[in-house]
Amino acid sequence: MTVGLYFQNSTSKTVWFAYAYANSDCASEGDPWSKTGWFMVTPHTDLKVRSGPVNGAKYFFFAENQDRTLSWGGDFLTQMPDRAFDWCWTTGSTDSRLLGMKKVLVPETSFNHTINVIGP
Repeated sequence: MTVGLYFQNSTSKTVWFAYAYANSDCASEGDPWSKTGWFMVTPHTDLKVRSGPVNGAKYFFFAENQDRTLSWGGDFLTQMPDRAFDWCWTTGSTDSRLLGMKKVLVPETSFNHTINVIGP
């Protein structure tokens, strides 16, 4: 496993992930964060979505299966469309849904980090 941020799908269904990361280029938009999605991860596999050491970083993520019967997220609301996107945090569109992302704090000692979703 090379250094980076990974999504792991420990379910029996395909899962789509979106995540947010610090990005000073978005500060002029009102919030220094970018969000990007959707990354497809098939059952019982993982996918590297960010290269390089991630130790001490903060990320946010949201995930759901194809028919939206399972989802993983949190309290940090932002707009996300059903299509692929790479936006600043405050960007939205008329075809977006307001979804809650979960905060992930990567330990200082962890050069790799895996966000794992578990389910049926």
